[in-house]
Amino acid sequence: MRRFVVALLLVAGACRGRGDRRERGRDLVLSRVMVDPATVADDRGEWIEITNVGSDVANLRDWSLRSGNDAGFEIDKSVTVPPGTSVFVARNSRAHPGPGARVSVVYSGITLGNTGDWLVLRAPEGATRDSLAWISPPRGVPIMRPPPARAGVPSALVDGGQAGPTTDRELVVRVLDVGQGDAILIQNGGSTVLVDGGPDRRVLGRWLDQLGVRDTIDAVILTHEHSDHYEGLRELFSSRRKLAIRFFWSNGDPVPNLNFTHLPDSIEARARNGVMTYRDTDDPCADGSAICTFEFHGGAKLHLMRPMPNGVGQNNRSVALKLIGPDSASFTMWMAGDAERDEIGWYDRTADYARMPGMRADVLKADHHGGCDGVTDRYLDLVHPSVVVASLAAVNDYGHMHAQAALAFARHGVSWYRTDQNGAITLRSPGTPGGGYTVHVERGSANASGPSDRRSREQDCARM
Repeated sequence: MRRFVVALLLVAGACRGRGDRRERGRDLVLSRVMVDPATVADDRGEWIEITNVGSDVANLRDWSLRSGNDAGFEIDKSVTVPPGTSVFVARNSRAHPGPGARVSVVYSGITLGNTGDWLVLRAPEGATRDSLAWISPPRGVPIMRPPPARAGVPSALVDGGQAGPTTDRELVVRVLDVGQGDAILIQNGGSTVLVDGGPDRRVLGRWLDQLGVRDTIDAVILTHEHSDHYEGLRELFSSRRKLAIRFFWSNGDPVPNLNFTHLPDSIEARARNGVMTYRDTDDPCADGSAICTFEFHGGAKLHLMRPMPNGVGQNNRSVALKLIGPDSASFTMWMAGDAERDEIGWYDRTADYARMPGMRADVLKADHHGGCDGVTDRYLDLVHPSVVVASLAAVNDYGHMHAQAALAFARHGVSWYRTDQNGAITLRSPGTPGGGYTVHVERGSANASGPSDRRSREQDCARM
């Protein structure tokens, strides 16, 4: 079983930072959880750290914890948690969360499973405030959340959605919630890469502001020239932003609607002035090689692979990308824009990307926003992901996510997350040997359905 951890902020939890601020002292999160202690038995070593990330004093009385297949536990005594501080609850009073730390509450009715489980923190009124889910947790070290920058920050910062890399090695991948389109921000070791820009420049602009992307983007990759991928990129060239862009990749196909946006003019002007290097994805390294590798300062690598040269339609001209974390055994991700079955088959049979650089990856970015024309059983066998992430709008005219795609993911035992139901999806890997990776979402749970989902009537999909 692959070693990774999935961390979820459920709907109620996400509302902590957005809801009624008259509610006081309720900004509590599951900041660390020791699931599988190495030096002592589980009944002596399991513990949970609860942190107050709000600006008001909280009290744990009447809060409760639940885990899978367990009765749960309600805290029946007063335990104050000042802003910016943490308390520890454990199965045994002799548990040792760390130097100088002491156990404030001994719980019963909960056993944290080492082969997959979940944990929920609930407020006195029963609302879920935070939750974690995991598969094969790290042994001897706790599951950790990135700490907020200061006490009182909105809880959305805690889930990793806005916190940048905390070390030079950590890799952070954000699948931004931009509606019916794609925009993926990747950061590692001070390097920043943007894959696509979504359908609305104002939406991308808000994300850039929220995430503090203000001076330099090392590489921008337009997977293919459809407006739900390029329109937002116009914001990068806004004079008020003064953003430096070092590299820009696209397939360079003549697309009239793209020319109307003046985006090609902006790209050409910067390339002509020597302040940005432009490359065609058909020759990604400008040396005739089919594969070009961008290296992040923190040790991550991004392979760019030439798209299908004679692909019919822009979807089948999507560049394929493979992201490899600083510890390649901990995290890899496959992204291929809106590639459909013709190009997916070309990656495999003609381009031989399954051999070099290899298509297997921990995470698959769903092709074509979860459309059934962007997935096959062979494709899922080649990538063999543990998690699929899809970027789409809740209300769309395409019926995404198609029922056949969801059934294919389920048939292969793959969980999925989707921006329309889960908000922005953040993947984090510490970049250390055996560090695994985490998946954080703003709301909701895995394997959700959406209001536009339907069964596609396309002939190829009908046979799925």
